Amino acid sequence: MRHDEPDLRGYAVTHPPGPLIPPQAAGWHQLIYAVSGVLVVDTAEGRWTLPRHRALWVSAGIGHRLRVVHRSRLRILYAGERVRLLPPGCRVVDVPPLARELIVHLVERAPLDLDEPRQARLVAVLHDLLADLPSDPALLLPAPTDPRAVAAARLITELDVPTACLRVGVGRRTLERLFLAETGMSVGQWRRRRRMLDAVAHLAGGAQVGTVAQLVGYSTASAFAAAFRTEFGVVPSSWLPT
Repeated sequence: MRHDEPDLRGYAVTHPPGPLIPPQAAGWHQLIYAVSGVLVVDTAEGRWTLPRHRALWVSAGIGHRLRVVHRSRLRILYAGERVRLLPPGCRVVDVPPLARELIVHLVERAPLDLDEPRQARLVAVLHDLLADLPSDPALLLPAPTDPRAVAAARLITELDVPTACLRVGVGRRTLERLFLAETGMSVGQWRRRRRMLDAVAHLAGGAQVGTVAQLVGYSTASAFAAAFRTEFGVVPSSWLPT
């Protein structure tokens, strides 16, 4: 960053479904927030699902790709080296109403300079609000890195695990070992997390629970609801738009 750069920049866009390439610049942290709609963000760590009222903090230097799942109102705060809203790395937080309005306000007011007392106070309030918010690791689908596990990961959402192993040419025990070492999950746990995050995206886009159950491979809505509650601790309808 140049010394004459502001401390915060903002970016606002309403985007239809599809890949999204917002402005990128080296040395800037990003707070990515979907006011409405659903985003997925891919990093080397894995895939983050961002339904409404969730924000993802991405530290400077972490490569990432954005895709809009359902038409989204996107707001991004670019934070310079003097602004550390959250710890290093990637982190999803649930954004309550006050933080939501402040993020939108800061994006509209940007660029901002911490040497301006009124602007510095606004940034400090956002920092305090975000610091108290719990992260939501369940919205991350960890990414395997071994080529065999990567190939299997592309298949096991649609195929059963033995068939996926046969297609890839890897034994079940080997695949389980790879997934546990690289994602911290068994193949079955990873497969369920993938399906449940797909379900979150559908639900947040307005699809009904019974429809979503079929879309992610469950024969009954009750079986889907039980699996969803096990994964997230809430019923599927809690993710429907309000």
